[in-house]
Amino acid sequence: MKLLVAEDEFQVRERIAYGIPWKDYDIEIAGAVANGREAVVAVEKDCIDIVITDIHMPDMSGLELAKVLKNEYPHVKVIILTGFDHFEYARDSIDYGVVKYLVKPAENEVVLETVLRAKQLREQELNDIHNIALLKQRWKEHLPHLKQSFYKNWLNGRLSTWELEKRSQEIGYSLAGNIYLPVTLDMDPIAETDVRFHSGERPLIQYSLFNITRDVVEDMDGIVLQDDDGLTAIIFFAPSSVEVSGFQLKVNQQLGRLLSTVKSCLKLTASAGLGTCVGDQALLPIAYKQSRMALQERIVLGNETVIPYRNDAPSKSVWLNMNDLEKDIEIAVETGNESKRSELISTLMDIGFSPNHPIAEAKEMLLRITALLTRIVNSHGWSLRETLAEDYTDFMNFNQLLAKEQLMEWLHRMMARISRSISERRKSGTHITVSEILAFVDRHLYEEELSLYFVAEKMYMNYAYASRIFKEVTGSNFSDSVLRLRMEKAKELLATGSKVYEVAERVGYKNGNYFSRSFQKYWGIKPSEMNKS
Repeated sequence: MKLLVAEDEFQVRERIAYGIPWKDYDIEIAGAVANGREAVVAVEKDCIDIVITDIHMPDMSGLELAKVLKNEYPHVKVIILTGFDHFEYARDSIDYGVVKYLVKPAENEVVLETVLRAKQLREQELNDIHNIALLKQRWKEHLPHLKQSFYKNWLNGRLSTWELEKRSQEIGYSLAGNIYLPVTLDMDPIAETDVRFHSGERPLIQYSLFNITRDVVEDMDGIVLQDDDGLTAIIFFAPSSVEVSGFQLKVNQQLGRLLSTVKSCLKLTASAGLGTCVGDQALLPIAYKQSRMALQERIVLGNETVIPYRNDAPSKSVWLNMNDLEKDIEIAVETGNESKRSELISTLMDIGFSPNHPIAEAKEMLLRITALLTRIVNSHGWSLRETLAEDYTDFMNFNQLLAKEQLMEWLHRMMARISRSISERRKSGTHITVSEILAFVDRHLYEEELSLYFVAEKMYMNYAYASRIFKEVTGSNFSDSVLRLRMEKAKELLATGSKVYEVAERVGYKNGNYFSRSFQKYWGIKPSEMNKS
């Protein structure tokens, strides 16, 4: 739940925004601004749920703000906090849907209690909006998109075994008990003499093929989708009890009818490539690749034809297991999970480097692992040499590894080095960002309204991100850090003989008395005593 404070009195604003432990109540301070106009901008930029606002503020009053929010952002709960206990104000606040009208000085406990009440109202609204019946309706509307995404990822081998099972259950599709035959369809090249279409309209023609295919192929017999490159794919399926030859014959008949329909509708021809029939859902991506390879043979066999893949059917091998293992290795390296890395290295040894495993395949697997580690490094925009440093030479000489123990030690070292480099660079980037925030604060200490929201906006940063990394790196909240910088700067200036009122202005205090009280509270002495010898 996000809370915004709009108050032109700096001390009051800071007290409400940072003097109450909002996080303990699952409330995030989205910002603290000085007038209604800034508040509107903040609401436009962020998903604000609750606004505490004064009435009398420059540019736009709190009541004007409440009116705007009621008209444009009616979900926002508005709390008025003002020193004016006028009936007219209270009446207008009711008209503008204000949750509560508080009269200053309101204690922190009262403010907190009121905000928690507004939070409760907002949560109730959200529960009403996202009730089960409505969610089911939205899920039903979104389900076709989810299914298409699942089928596409399945065909292209982007899902590990556990993801395949999980995602299929989420969309209500049962993978077990079927045989599958994938098909790839593409429009044949358009003759130069055909003046109806030009080369730039090929995507349109491919989309037409996809739509015709959806109309011709029954949902109960096949799943139709358009792949990333515009080709149309069909996953024909049937119960495992069906005879494969009869299933393939039925598919060929449907494809013949489909190609005839395409020619009739578009006055153009299309061709199809058939993969092999598989009973294991994990083998479907390989069979789909076969269908695409088969389609390429139309260069030799001609257009308007159905071309089956002629080589061996795919079988489950060690290489298929590697797909899942590689994804797990990448996650473990990226997250720096040392125990998981060790577990995966042991699994890798068992799969590819057991005593009875052919040496040629073991070497090929080692090549695949080095390619994976290289890809992980390159995906960050880094080179192997700068990432691995002194381990770079050993990495490049991987082909000199002679024993299983050497290989395990090598893998542990290389993965640990890459994980460490990723972690260090992330921390370095975070520290640089916080250093930039502190440098900005140091340059703007004279600004009275030096909130993190103000800084984040001026530095074009997301407020929530800035707040999180600031706390993570410095160990303190932003307002405490600003106070420390102001007091240290004030002490330094006073020690050089500057006047109290001058120092107050230079460190962001327009009220000299308030500065003196803050200084004495922080350092234990009055500012005037700093100049005494």
